[in-house]
Amino acid sequence: MGAFRADRRIVAERLTEMVGYRAGLAIAETDILDCLQRHGYAHLYPPGETGVRMRSEAFEIMNRCVADSFVQPGALQAMRPIQYLLRDRLHDKELVWQALGFIDAVLESVPPHQLESLDVLQERGARLRVTSMEVHAQATRALLRDTARSLHGDVLADAVDLVFREEDFKNASDPWRRWVRTVEWNDVLDLADLFTSDSATASYGRFFDQRFVTYLASRYEDLAAIHWRKFEALVAEYFHRAGFEVELGPGRNDNGVDIRVWESGTAGGGQSPPLMIVQCKRERRKISKVVVKALAADVAWEHARTGMLVATVDWSPGAREVVRTRSYPVQEVNGEAVRSWLKAMQSSDTGLWLPQ
Repeated sequence: MGAFRADRRIVAERLTEMVGYRAGLAIAETDILDCLQRHGYAHLYPPGETGVRMRSEAFEIMNRCVADSFVQPGALQAMRPIQYLLRDRLHDKELVWQALGFIDAVLESVPPHQLESLDVLQERGARLRVTSMEVHAQATRALLRDTARSLHGDVLADAVDLVFREEDFKNASDPWRRWVRTVEWNDVLDLADLFTSDSATASYGRFFDQRFVTYLASRYEDLAAIHWRKFEALVAEYFHRAGFEVELGPGRNDNGVDIRVWESGTAGGGQSPPLMIVQCKRERRKISKVVVKALAADVAWEHARTGMLVATVDWSPGAREVVRTRSYPVQEVNGEAVRSWLKAMQSSDTGLWLPQ
């Protein structure tokens, strides 16, 4: 690939525009620099306003680093040749060669008998020196999948389909192609709001915006730094998407109850006792037994069935012991559990976070 003249302003504008279009997030140049630093590529960023000769490969790396953090987790690793990406997914080198060899053979119109031998296909695939596959029309892809299934069954057909899905993923963050986004965002959300705003409303979600979910799913280490009110909103959003009726408290002067949860259709306008009350804690130290005992008292006062303490850290041994010995109806959700929640909420095919 070649090179072009670029300066700091041009690169920053291009990368922020890409994130705004694809992810619906407004980021700052400091976010770009932090991202490149974490990935070990800060040296690629232009040092000043004076233009420099930038290699196309360097710009692609920066583009993929930023996409990896804000748009498409895995975009940086997707720069690797397609066969290595497939090996990581299939854990079967022979099957990778067979799938690649099959696609190449069909597209090159080889004699039909050569398609019937997996050994021949494997040998053909192993000889290929491909870093990527061409983008093929859906009709061509369907023909390849169906032919693979009719000749060799579901295993090869599924491997062929994976080739196309991996290539689509790889191409989505290619800066030299048309930008791809999965949602036509109605607005652009300032990433800084995640850390500074106490708003608990969202354009894409009920309490917590899906764009922040996507960001935190790939940048989990930032969870401890978000605004405390946003953490409460995130937890409320999780239960809302799970199908419960949710009441997010005022944030201050809430008497220790951050969130009330009811089974669907049982809230009675907030007058019925909740199924569960939730307390949210962003802490650096382990949760003490004093906190757990206070939550147990709130459960009794609210006539709730159970309580849940959602925290970014684990409980202390003393907290767990007092719950066990006194049979408190209190559940622990620690940082790892919250991380799994984010991963589950990251999926955009549930239809649960459409614009409000």
